[in-house]
Amino acid sequence: MRHLPSFSRLLPALGLALALLPGCYSRSDMKSEEGAVEVPQDGTPTEAPGAVPARTPEGTPTPAAGPNAQPLQAVNVFLEVSGSMEGFMPKTGVGGENTKFQQHVAQFLSEVNRSTAARQKTFYRIKERPYKDSYPAISGTVRNGIQQPAKSTDIPSVLDTLMTNYYRPGTVSVLISDFIYSPKNAGAIPYIKTDIADALARSGQKSDLAVSVYGYTSDFRGTYYPALKAAGKKTNCCDTEIPYYIWVVGPASAVRQFDAALLEQQPAKQVHFGVTYPQPVYSALNKFQNKGSWYYGDAGASKRTADTYRVISVAEASAQQPVEFVVGLDLSGLPGQYRDVAYLKQNLKLQGVDTDAKLLDVFAATSQTKASSGPESRFTHFAKVGLTRQPKAARPLVLRLQDQRPAWVAQWTTKNDATPAPKTFALSSLLDGLEQQEGEKRPIFELPMTLQPAE
Repeated sequence: MRHLPSFSRLLPALGLALALLPGCYSRSDMKSEEGAVEVPQDGTPTEAPGAVPARTPEGTPTPAAGPNAQPLQAVNVFLEVSGSMEGFMPKTGVGGENTKFQQHVAQFLSEVNRSTAARQKTFYRIKERPYKDSYPAISGTVRNGIQQPAKSTDIPSVLDTLMTNYYRPGTVSVLISDFIYSPKNAGAIPYIKTDIADALARSGQKSDLAVSVYGYTSDFRGTYYPALKAAGKKTNCCDTEIPYYIWVVGPASAVRQFDAALLEQQPAKQVHFGVTYPQPVYSALNKFQNKGSWYYGDAGASKRTADTYRVISVAEASAQQPVEFVVGLDLSGLPGQYRDVAYLKQNLKLQGVDTDAKLLDVFAATSQTKASSGPESRFTHFAKVGLTRQPKAARPLVLRLQDQRPAWVAQWTTKNDATPAPKTFALSSLLDGLEQQEGEKRPIFELPMTLQPAE
């Protein structure tokens, strides 16, 4: 599902053999939600809707998207209001204290409501089933506390609801929850991954399905309900922060657009499944930290703007006279996970044929590079490549960003949440279920270049 350039398809034609680097509710409840009615805090009964109609807004600005991407049309926001969420949204104290969750989510809901990225925004509370709410009412719940919490919320059933009734082209469903999976039968715990995958596919496989997960932590003031019920609930919690999450579910292009418009402005832990991104702009830079005897080999290089060079002509290279060049990368169109230097150092790979070229370093732009009058000012990141052997003929070279699960997921996962901690029960298993929807795991991007001897 990732972006793959034409380079990959040309390899056979070139005759190259490249080695790959290495409180529950039922489904019947969901189907009957159109007839459900609840009286919210303002006293006005509101019907829970069925499918949200897809409408194309006129004159709506669209975040940067890939070719043929459908503009973002509708956003459905779901806030879980079960008992386990009360500690994130405690009733306002005498001193007006609030939690980080309340501050963050109230601001996020406001930004969604005011956003021009999509004209149609609808808000819901998830109790025994989704109930349609107004923005003022749901914002009031976040700020003032949950008045009538649901007993529990079953994650697979919620995901089934979103896929069955709200999955539409150009539409995203945004679920705010602590994502504590707590099946009634403890024997179901080993099957969490399967339950999540089945819930996402029960209404039919969606070839363009994508999910972005953003993780946060907040102080928590209330009763703590562990997933393992035998551990018993904890009152007067907590001395540590507790995780909560925003999941964005929908077609890949819509998820990418929503992420860029509304979730990339704030720091958060991230992991993405099935989201596709346009190929970044990139270029070799011959006057930026370069070493040795080489030059641009692109046709008409002397007459071109120095921001799209992809051919490196090497005049001489040896252990005594190594060649080094830097490739500028504009990763501004990618989410924070793929712009993180630590992630790039671990997962950006260089692959070549008949060359000893190696990736020497990956680093981000600095105030100095941004202020430069040279082409390096146009890039957010840089990859330094070195080689000591002159190519015998034109050979392909590829920078490839592998899609690997970030380390924070394992760090935030626990098999026993009896003791409150900044961890979530079975988080890795939940995300394993999302990963099963992706099929073949592909790179985030591939950036082809050419190494050749100087003429």
